[in-house]
Amino acid sequence: MENQRRSFLKKLAGATVLTAGIGDSVLPAAGMTEIPPPATAVPGYRKIDIHMHISSDAPYLREIMDRWNLKMFTICNEGLKADRLEAQIQVAAKISGSFPRFYSWCTTLDLNGVGERGWTGRMIDNLVRDFDGGALAVKVWKDIGMQLKDARGSYIQIDDPVFQPVFDFIADSGKTLFMHIGDPPGYWLRTGPDGMPDAWYREGNDIWNRIGPFRGEVSFDSLMRSTDRMLARNPGLNVVGCHLGCLGYDLDQLTRRMDRFPHYAVETSFTLAELMGQSREKVRSFFLKYQDRILYGSDLSGGLVATPFLVDMSKINERWTDAEVEKLKTDHLAQYQREFDYFSTDLEFARGDYTVRGLALPEPVLRNLYFENAANWVPGVERGF
Repeated sequence: MENQRRSFLKKLAGATVLTAGIGDSVLPAAGMTEIPPPATAVPGYRKIDIHMHISSDAPYLREIMDRWNLKMFTICNEGLKADRLEAQIQVAAKISGSFPRFYSWCTTLDLNGVGERGWTGRMIDNLVRDFDGGALAVKVWKDIGMQLKDARGSYIQIDDPVFQPVFDFIADSGKTLFMHIGDPPGYWLRTGPDGMPDAWYREGNDIWNRIGPFRGEVSFDSLMRSTDRMLARNPGLNVVGCHLGCLGYDLDQLTRRMDRFPHYAVETSFTLAELMGQSREKVRSFFLKYQDRILYGSDLSGGLVATPFLVDMSKINERWTDAEVEKLKTDHLAQYQREFDYFSTDLEFARGDYTVRGLALPEPVLRNLYFENAANWVPGVERGF
């Protein structure tokens, strides 16, 4: 339990400490308890974090949202783990119904029994239940393509015909599909002693070891091609690509996808390291060109349940200590501030042994990024706010 906590807090610290590059594994100085002073004042207009994973309502989350005039969109995923999936759905529906000012939610597909007779009907029944319970969108995760297999032992891809009736139902229901298929291509380059990719395994880290025994058997390019085929077959379905569609490292490739598929948008969570590693002018031009199709997201895990992302269901009744909650709050606020400063100012940011300048996006673009695009691409997300 303690190792899991330390691992999670270290992950957050690496993503949020203002003296380090986003994504660098750098812990804050010993005894650090204060939120670093903001470089810029936070504007008062409404904001939506379109990519959160929330285990419970929590006073510290509502305090953050009041301070930032923010609402959180909590996303359910990992459709092969039935108990975890049901717990996520129950929490998301409950807190969104009880606190519509603060939360909205996204359901996911139960992948158990895919391809068996009756799965499609059961899945549509589940979606009807979840849409009636307030779900505004559906997410598909990388277990499709990298974990889920058919009866012959082949990996099932996102463009497999088995999913088409479900995609049709989502589109007909006026809901949005969130899609995280694949991972950044660097994951395929990290290999273990046997020469096989091992980026999906980190000893003692339950958060990371969630995809099963995948060792790169399906290539990154294959996953991207299956994504493009699925998008081509579903022009009437609004799709939001999580983490810049796993193409944040190459905005030229992402531009080609965006230009080809006008029903495709992206969100920014867990991509600032990739953006900072590219030409500032290229990144800024991308955000200006697609200013109506980029949504802000953080991919943070929040709540009081002491297992991040609800990865360990045996800990479902345990709670973070007061000190851990305070650190989570501090790190959440630091990440929000740093990312807003990067998008809104031309300040210098540390990135390894060099610095990069912020994008200094115009205010209308920032308003789109932080609110208007979420309201347009996920209808109803602004309700109650």
